[in-house]
Amino acid sequence: MVSSRFALCSAAIVSIFLAGCAAPGTQRVAVDNAAVKAEERKQMEIVADEMLTEQFRLNNVRWRIATKGKAVCREDVGPLLGLQSMSRPKGPMGDVLAAKFGITDKPTIVHVVSGSPAELAGVKKGDILKAINDVEITSAKSLEDVNEKWTQGTPFRITLERNAMPVTVTAIPEVGCKYPVGLSPQQIINAFADGKRVMIARGMMTFAKDDNELALVVSHEIAHNSMKHIDAKKQNMGLGFLADLATVLLSKGQVSNTNFAGMAASAYSQEFEAEADYVGLYLMANAGLPIDDAPRFWRRMAAAHPQNIKTNHSASHPSTSYRMVALEETVKEIQGKISRAEPLLPNMKEGKLFIPK
Repeated sequence: MVSSRFALCSAAIVSIFLAGCAAPGTQRVAVDNAAVKAEERKQMEIVADEMLTEQFRLNNVRWRIATKGKAVCREDVGPLLGLQSMSRPKGPMGDVLAAKFGITDKPTIVHVVSGSPAELAGVKKGDILKAINDVEITSAKSLEDVNEKWTQGTPFRITLERNAMPVTVTAIPEVGCKYPVGLSPQQIINAFADGKRVMIARGMMTFAKDDNELALVVSHEIAHNSMKHIDAKKQNMGLGFLADLATVLLSKGQVSNTNFAGMAASAYSQEFEAEADYVGLYLMANAGLPIDDAPRFWRRMAAAHPQNIKTNHSASHPSTSYRMVALEETVKEIQGKISRAEPLLPNMKEGKLFIPK
């Protein structure tokens, strides 16, 4: 009884409050609910179209870097066909992708890189990817399993379904850096690497004015993976955790808030970022892409993030002023190697070798 009275009183107070609020003074047009639903559909189609277009742009940029710059990825190389498949996701977006782009519940080819083994073999957009070397392809994981078992130089027998008819083609994959590059829906100027793959945010796709600028970002993130920076951070964090545990045990629980794990995880973060800049330019050079304008691009990034122009030692990224000077020196180093016809491989510290695949 009390609760119902309280609810009635609350409703009355809200009604009085709303009655006293200012309201628009114009007589708006009538809006049909069906038209609203149709507009929702149009907007979803635009989103799907833009995201696929951006992903295809990424595929083309990644293909050149991965295949031409493979020496910089050392042992982290694998077979690349130059195709992308997609299965229909659940929900309204899945309906849009099915109706507008013909994407089915089974892996559907949505993009084939020009000049790639897939294109040369005759794989076409809209084909259903059924199997490779008689292994059924049902997910990205099953495709990864096939790639892991591949022996360099051996062909892939690709089973497809085209217009409800079976089609089999043969392609010899290119060898390249094996990290896939995906699109993140975030509208931020950023990119990420997790040791196995690279993700580029949609905001970065807009920020990169052309494919050469986008290649700088992709190369930087691939360099993080090829130089094992994520593994190194995990290792450092593990050592920090042991230090935390030892502190707790030695102090008999009196000290438990040291956070050595967090400090160790961020150790050498600036150095890893600077190394990714350095190695990334070697990826670009091996791919035959221009590197002279790299400092200009990162200066634009500095303008977008002015707080990084100066930074303290604990920050995860080096200051952009340091970064620009280091990039300019790296460009000179690479150009010198090109003029002397030397291998375009990063210089390593004394006692360490850069051994390409």
